[in-house]
Amino acid sequence: TFTSVRSLRYVIYPIQVLAKSCKPVPVMLMGAVMGKKYDLRKYINVAMIVLGVALFMGGGSKRKGGASDDDKPASSQLIGLVLLFISLCFDGATGAYEDKLMSVHSVQPFDLMYNIQLGKTILAGVSLL
Repeated sequence: TFTSVRSLRYVIYPIQVLAKSCKPVPVMLMGAVMGKKYDLRKYINVAMIVLGVALFMGGGSKRKGGASDDDKPASSQLIGLVLLFISLCFDGATGAYEDKLMSVHSVQPFDLMYNIQLGKTILAGVSLL
């Protein structure tokens, strides 16, 4: 999304990858808000994925020498984190809404994908005019 790409101006790429790997969390939260029930097993799986990615991204050694993106000011990184949060909120709302459309209105996944892409194409075409 726009905010996800824009956040790269303010935070380093590994931070963005880590944040986007947590996407199941807002999807489950928004799903719960929309009335969907999840098993305990699903919560455990999501927690393990997030924990595993966090451990992976946090490990390793620092680069030696050369300029680093880690030197970005804290206020700049805060802007990037806010943009990533907004992106995750949109992702969560979209995923939960698509699940609701498929279950309540019996929309098939292919039809949903086709209509979303058709809408994006129309919006892009109109914005080019």
